[in-house]
Amino acid sequence: MTTPLRLALRGVTVRRGPVVRLAGVDIRCPADRLGFLIGRNGSGRTAVLEALAGLVPHHDGTVLLDGRDIGSLAPHRRAALGVVLVPARRAVFPTLTVAETLALAGRPPQPILDVFPELAPLLPRRATALSGGQQQLLALARALLTEPVVLLLDEPDRGLAPSVTARLHEQLAGRTALLTARTLPSWAPSSALVHVLERGRVVWHGEAGELRAASRF
Repeated sequence: MTTPLRLALRGVTVRRGPVVRLAGVDIRCPADRLGFLIGRNGSGRTAVLEALAGLVPHHDGTVLLDGRDIGSLAPHRRAALGVVLVPARRAVFPTLTVAETLALAGRPPQPILDVFPELAPLLPRRATALSGGQQQLLALARALLTEPVVLLLDEPDRGLAPSVTARLHEQLAGRTALLTARTLPSWAPSSALVHVLERGRVVWHGEAGELRAASRF
């Protein structure tokens, strides 16, 4: 049985002035399955996430959530539908404390504090008092706490300690999530769906196991 698509780009083009960031890109995010966007800096990985989250306008193609065209919806409307993006940088509100940031999820914070106890002693601190890695962890914790329909993560391991990274990976199992990375991570399941991008185009897609077997990228 084919896994249903949860979120997708179909033939999407994104431009920044005269620069084409994405050129007719197709991206699939099957339900309850991890996906990876692989490529060098400037390949279009971040642009894909921004197009899915509504942070950049697309000039052609469609953005689909459970078969519904959401391309005209603003970012906050997409977030309300469960499309949650954690960017690589500036992912937290600097004026809020850790406790206030987690409260934005609208759920009791204890479940995520049990997973990431490193955040518990930081609850009274403002985000500006946190290190880069702590801010990244806070942004990820808040996103997970919302129980998103689709989780979009731009280089989520950046700045995290190995033990924290391992727990994050455990939390992603069984979720519909799309992550960016320069190369395919060693921990990626063989069944994960991979899109390899170069200069704003998808040059290969398939399962992680196929990519490893081919010894490409």
